This record gives sequence, C-alpha cells and structure tokens, in this order.
Amino acid sequence: MQQLDYDSQLQPFKYTAGFFTEMSGQNVVATLMPKHPVKAHVILTAHYDHLGKQGHNLYAGANDNASGVSALLFIAAQFAGAPLPFQLSFVATDAEENGLHGAEFFVSQLQLDDSITVLNINLDMLAVSRPKKTLYAFIANAQRQALQHQLAAISSDTIKVKVTSSSNIMNRLNTGEKIDWRRASDHYAFAKAGFAYIYFGMGYDPHHHKSSDQLSNIDQQLYIEAVNYITQFIAQLDMTKF
Repeated sequence: MQQLDYDSQLQPFKYTAGFFTEMSGQNVVATLMPKHPVKAHVILTAHYDHLGKQGHNLYAGANDNASGVSALLFIAAQFAGAPLPFQLSFVATDAEENGLHGAEFFVSQLQLDDSITVLNINLDMLAVSRPKKTLYAFIANAQRQALQHQLAAISSDTIKVKVTSSSNIMNRLNTGEKIDWRRASDHYAFAKAGFAYIYFGMGYDPHHHKSSDQLSNIDQQLYIEAVNYITQFIAQLDMTKF
C-alpha cells in the first residue's frame, strides 16, 4: 500500500477472547485521499487472519480469506492515483475469525461528519469452485434498490450476479448450511453502526474452516471474473443515488 502511495498505517487494537484472556491484533489501513471535498467514503474490507496451524493440521485459508485479501490488493493497484468522486479506503482486518474484532475496532474509530455517506464493500470467500458461476452480492435492504441498478449496469458473459438482502434467500440459493449472512463477516460491524454495506462472496464453501481450503479447490478463472466485476462496479459507483 505504501508503494502505491496510499496514506497507510497499522491500527493496533486489543480485545477479550473468552472470559479473561486479552489478545491483540492490528488492522492495515490505506486511504486514497481525494484532491477535493467529497460527501462519500467507500471502505473496502477483507480479513487477513485465518485458523492457521492447529495441532498437525494446517488451515491455509485459500478461499477464506486469501481470496479477499488478494482482491483487495489488486483493486488498490487499479485505483492508485485515480481521481474518484469519493474517498476510498482499504482495510485488511485482523481477528475476524474469532469475533469480527478488527472490523469492530475500525468502525469504532471512524470520525465522520454527518453529511458523509459511507459504503462498506466487504470481500470474503470469493474463489470457491462451484458448478454455477455465481457471485453473490448481499446488500443492506435500505440500499438494495440503488445498488441493484448499479450492479445490473455491469455486463459479464461468464459470471452471474445474484443480489439479495435476505439470508433465507441466500441459503436457498446455496446447497449448504443455514447461515446468517448479515452477521457472517466484517460487513456486520458496519451494519450495526448503521452504514450501508455490500458483501461480495461465492456463498457456501464445503471447504470452509477445513484443511482442504487450498489452491487446488479454487476456480481461478471464476475468481478473476469476480474480481474484475467488483473493480468495474467500484469504477462506476454513484454514491449520490443513495
């Protein structure tokens, strides 16, 4: 991020794990400062922590969430120095796996004028191999209409985009576990604070939190299409429609 000339910093924080254990983490925060006053702040998040090594098992986390962090870095490179009508920040969060602590801390430290519109774009589990080439966009209900039109304006011959604000619908579209998608990742910290959000992901992953979450189970072409789609969405994003 520093090499891309973003205003970059580490954001350390502490949190309680269990009843008595205090732990520490640190987010990586990088911001592209606009050259003129703006009324909107777009914040991309992707958690970089994972389960790691436990006993004799290594949980590499290729999909959860190396896919999101790689996308975050790629998108940051695409917009480095680009004139945008909003402030753009990239946040690689820590301690997502055990309670969204990094995102919670980042949101708690936001100091914004009431006139600033905030949108969180959360990238988590973007690369699972699935028979249906579908990217899911899980959106706060209040902003669904405005964002759905902008998402629909991006054409793709190789990937379908399903937009929903309902966990029940999301679960019906996937053949996996019943998941509360609003609470499932870092976008929930923004949702609780009343900010707009859109979570991009591939839905249920049978390799989630298993040692099989490896590169061999990644559909790399589908992943590239998904990241390119998200990049195009940001490039044409009109925050005045909220």
